[in-house]
Amino acid sequence: MILACFVLFVALTLYCEYSLLRHMGHTGRRSPAGVAYIVLTVLLWLAVAGGVAYAFAGGDTAGWFMRAFGIVLVLFLFNGLAKLLFVLFGYIGRRTGRGRAMGITAAVCCTLLGAVLLYGLTVGRSRIRVERVEVASSRLPAGFDGFRVAMFSDVHTGLLLGRDRVLRRMVDIINALDADVVVNCGDIVNYDYRELDGRVLEILSGIRSRDGVYAVLGNHDLGIYIRDTVAYPPQENVRHIVEAQRSLGWTVLRDSSAILVRGGDSIALTGLSFPEELVHRSHERIERELDLSEAYAGLPEKLFGITLSHAPQAWHRIMAAGRGDLTLSGHVHSLQMKLRLGQKWQWSPAAWFYDEWSGPYADGERMLYVNDGIGYAMVPMRIGARPEITLFELRRSDGGDCIGGGIE
Repeated sequence: MILACFVLFVALTLYCEYSLLRHMGHTGRRSPAGVAYIVLTVLLWLAVAGGVAYAFAGGDTAGWFMRAFGIVLVLFLFNGLAKLLFVLFGYIGRRTGRGRAMGITAAVCCTLLGAVLLYGLTVGRSRIRVERVEVASSRLPAGFDGFRVAMFSDVHTGLLLGRDRVLRRMVDIINALDADVVVNCGDIVNYDYRELDGRVLEILSGIRSRDGVYAVLGNHDLGIYIRDTVAYPPQENVRHIVEAQRSLGWTVLRDSSAILVRGGDSIALTGLSFPEELVHRSHERIERELDLSEAYAGLPEKLFGITLSHAPQAWHRIMAAGRGDLTLSGHVHSLQMKLRLGQKWQWSPAAWFYDEWSGPYADGERMLYVNDGIGYAMVPMRIGARPEITLFELRRSDGGDCIGGGIE
C-alpha cells in the first residue's frame, strides 16, 4: 500500500508538472525564468529516477548514497506538494475570478510547507525525546517493583546524518536514565552490516546498565533490502550484525529468552525473530498463527514476562498465546510524521496501515508499547515524530490502569 501511495504521488506530480507547463504558455517557457524552472525540474526528476534505477540495479546503497538520495527525496516531496498547491489554488482562482488572491495563498502555503519540511529535516530528525512510562501489574514480583527498562529502536545507522553526534547523544541520554536493563528492538542498520564500523561500535559500547543490553533483529537487519546478494549474502549479513552486537557485550535474543533475577524473584525477557510472514510485506497484518513455542520454551506462564518484538503486529498473537505482560516494539516510526495534542490524542498516516503504531496500548493488564525509533527510513526527516528513547518503570499493583507517564 505504501508503494501504491508513492506511485499515486508520482502520478499526481506528473499531472501538476504538465498543468503548470501548459499554463506558462510558449512565451513563459522560453523566458529565462521559464528555462531555469524547466531545467531544475528535469534535473530533480533525473536525480530521483537515477537513484531508484541505481538501487534496483544492485548499486552500493550503503552510506553516502542513501543519505544523499534521502535529501533528494525530500526535495522531490516539496516539489510535488508545492506544485499540487499551485495547481489546486490556480483552479480555484480561475473558477472564482480571484486568481491573484489564490496565487498569493498558494505562495504562502508553499512557504509554510517549506518551513515544516526544513524543520523536519533539521531539528525534527535529531532532537531526541525521552518518554517515561509507568507500567503497573499485579503479576510483577515484589523484587522488581521499581525496576527500570530503557528502550531504543530503529537506529538505521547508515542513514543517520551527523551519525556520530546523534549516536553519542543517544548513548548519553540512555546512560543518564540509570536503567536496570537496556533493550534494543531492532533495525540497528538500514541495509547491511558495514554500517556498524569501528567508530559506531566504539560509541555504542558506551551504553551502560546493571543487567546489560538485550537486542532483537528487525527486518532491515535481515539483509532483505540488499540488492547485491552475491557480494553480501543475507545470511552472512545477519551473522556479522549478531557478532557485532555480541562484541559489545549485548545479548541478542533470537526466539529465545533470558531470566532476570532480583533477590529471590525472577522475570523473563523474551526476544522474537521478525515474523517470516512479514519479511516481504512488513507493513501488513499477520494473518497466520505464529509459532512461539521456541521463544517461550521452558518459561512458566505464571512468570512475568517482557517480550521484545520488532514488529508490533505480533502483539495479538503474543497475547493469544498467554504471554507478553509487557511487549516492546519499534518498526513503524509513526511513518516519521505525527500530530499530537497533549498526552492522549495523536494521529499519523501510520494509522492507515497499522492497528498499533505509536505509544502505549493496553488489554487488561497486558501492554504493548511502540517506540518511534531513533533514525529514519528513506527520507532523513521527522515531522512531529521526534526520535525517542523510552524509560519504563515497573510497579507492582493490585490491578487497574496499567499505564502512566509523560514526556521530556
